[in-house]
Amino acid sequence: MRPPALVDDAMREVFTRLPADDPRSLVHAAAVCRSWRGILTDPGFARGYRAFHGAAPMLGFLHNAYCAPNRFVPTSTFRRWGSQDRRGCHVLDSRHGIVLLYSPAYDVPFHACDLVTNNWWEIEADPKCHDLMHWWPHFYNDRGIHFTATVLCAKDRCRCDHLDCHGGPFLLALVGSADKGGIALATAYSSETCQWSDKISLQSPGLQIDNEGHTAVVGNKVYVPSYDCDSVVEYNIREQQLSVIKVPEILGQGYLDLIGAEDGMLLFASVLKPRLYLWSMEAGPRGAAAWARRRVVELEPLLPHRALLDMSDSDVWAAGFAEGVSVIFLRTPAGLYTIELNSGRVNKVGESRIEKVMPYTSFCTRAWRRVLASDEASPPLVGASILFSLRKTLKMSSGG
Repeated sequence: MRPPALVDDAMREVFTRLPADDPRSLVHAAAVCRSWRGILTDPGFARGYRAFHGAAPMLGFLHNAYCAPNRFVPTSTFRRWGSQDRRGCHVLDSRHGIVLLYSPAYDVPFHACDLVTNNWWEIEADPKCHDLMHWWPHFYNDRGIHFTATVLCAKDRCRCDHLDCHGGPFLLALVGSADKGGIALATAYSSETCQWSDKISLQSPGLQIDNEGHTAVVGNKVYVPSYDCDSVVEYNIREQQLSVIKVPEILGQGYLDLIGAEDGMLLFASVLKPRLYLWSMEAGPRGAAAWARRRVVELEPLLPHRALLDMSDSDVWAAGFAEGVSVIFLRTPAGLYTIELNSGRVNKVGESRIEKVMPYTSFCTRAWRRVLASDEASPPLVGASILFSLRKTLKMSSGG
């Protein structure tokens, strides 16, 4: 008879290879027997599981819906808690497992939420930053100031790989602009101190922050695009400094829209039918930048004919980018599609009215015990389901 320890080691290897975007299979496996549950709830297994997969999976994406709760669309077996549906909240950002919500009509304008653990943090306004905070999305306030906000893990890459950031600490970076005089404004909030930093400013003629654009984070620097896509504001949170980087006009490539970061560089996208162009930018000292064309993606063989039929350059654009897993969202007249840049796989995930996508990437390992407590599936049915998944995984691993 084979020793139980060897059997457990074999099952640990099998469980490690279950897809990271299928957390339900791991929960079901833990409900089969005490032995499997012990393996999956072991902190050492969770660390090994994250290390094996390398990048946090995309569990879904968020977008704002008119006169409705902020919408979460799952792209995996993960389902968020019903208590996270809140009307009047505008989704501003999603990064490192945290979603940032904005409710300007309330005394506490910002909320941060971990969709996996269902932890909530209230972020109160600060009198010295009142003019930046109380702005309603899509409209300008009486002072002509508008902003965007970015949430990020407060630990640097030396202390955190951003694969298991649940529980904080986190930072909130607020970057805005004033119409008169072209002034960039910025401040940051720390969940550790519950304090806002002093507001800093920088004059830049004609600058206007794009409050509906995507932001990017590289280290301790936050990058925010301008409305005309001709420049990017760099906010160094650690040094409390602002600078402006000009975005080059590349002949024949259309507008370059900031969509995120990849390999420590900013990633821009432009669509010129029927191709998607991806560009990278590495910021240097004093606002200097090195540019390179990263990739050209032919859209005709990937998207259905109706998505490209009679389309103009303004009818399709990059609506979002899932960092780490290299999945880009394209908004077309036929709907919202994801393109996995590594495999070329395409899926339709939404309708054409969705204009901005904020992917949610995170591992669910930290919340397994909590999910198991609310799982009411019967062990026999659960066992049959997970055994089928295990057979499929083993078959794929052996190449059979």
